[in-house]
Amino acid sequence: MELKVACDCGQNFKFDVDPVNGQMPFAVNCPACNEDATAKANTLISENLAVASAAVAEISNPPPIMPASGGLRINRHVPESQTAPPLASATGSFTPPPIGAIKSLSTDKKSRPKIEGEFSLARGILGAVAGALVGCGLMVAFWMGTHFRFPFMGIAVGAAAGYAARWLARGTDTTLGVITASIAGVAVTGTFVLMYGEFAFINIISIVICIAVAYRAASD
Repeated sequence: MELKVACDCGQNFKFDVDPVNGQMPFAVNCPACNEDATAKANTLISENLAVASAAVAEISNPPPIMPASGGLRINRHVPESQTAPPLASATGSFTPPPIGAIKSLSTDKKSRPKIEGEFSLARGILGAVAGALVGCGLMVAFWMGTHFRFPFMGIAVGAAAGYAARWLARGTDTTLGVITASIAGVAVTGTFVLMYGEFAFINIISIVICIAVAYRAASD
C-alpha cells in the first residue's frame, strides 16, 4: 500500500510498503529532519487495513432484498390467438382465381394472331411481285445509264419487294416473308443474267443480301 506521512517538522513524504502483521517491516525516518516516523507509519497502516476490512465485509454481506408491496406478481403467458387478430381481418380475404380461368387467359394470349386487321397473303404476294419488278427496273436503268456493275444493286430489289408486300398485305407474316424472299431472289438473279449475259460469282453476295432484306421486311 501507499503511505503518506506528515512529519512534525512540516515535511510530507510518501512511500509504498507491504505490511507484515499490520506493522512496518522496517524503520522509516523523515527525509528532512531525520526524525523516526515509524510509529506514524504504523498508525496509517492500521487505519488503511480497517477501512479495507470494512469494505470487504460490506461486499460479503449485502443487505437483504425486501419483497415488493402488494404481493408477488406472476406474468402469465397469453395465447397468441387472444392477442393477434386473424390475418383475414387485417388484410382482407383473398380468393385465388380458378385454374380454368388462368389457362383460358394464357391460351387466348398465345392464340392471338400476330397480325391484326385485314391481312391478306394474296395481296402480299402481289405486292412482292410488283416490288421486285420495280426494283429490277431500277437496276436495269442504272446499268444502262452508267454501264457500271455495282455489286450490291440487288439490295434495292429486296427492299422494294419486301416493303411492297408488307404494304399491300397490311401486315407481316413468316410465310409472306419466305415467299417474298424467293420472288426477290429469282428476280434479281434473272436480271443479272439479262443485263450481263452471264452470272458472275460476285453477284452471289448481292443476291444473298437481297433475299435477307426482302424476308426481313415482309416477316417482321
